[in-house]
Amino acid sequence: MLAGFHEVVVNDGTVAAIDKARAEARSLWRISSTCFAHFASDTVLEPLGRFSEMAGAKDKYPPIKTGAQVAAELAAIALAPGGGDAIVAM
Repeated sequence: MLAGFHEVVVNDGTVAAIDKARAEARSLWRISSTCFAHFASDTVLEPLGRFSEMAGAKDKYPPIKTGAQVAAELAAIALAPGGGDAIVAM
């Protein structure tokens, strides 16, 4: 199963906040809201600097326009109508 670029990080501060909420008998539920945005759809995304020189980097991450990458992500997680074809056409 594919998902969008979203990561939840738990660090010592998170654990401390959980412990504090638990000690105060507060809810441990967490609600988040995600905001998606992109700019300059015709900008080319590709590995830069030392990352472009890593073995296989250019094969694994070929150049792609920002708008096409966003459309592909939305299509992969079923958030683009029609599979994202209308968004890719620039």
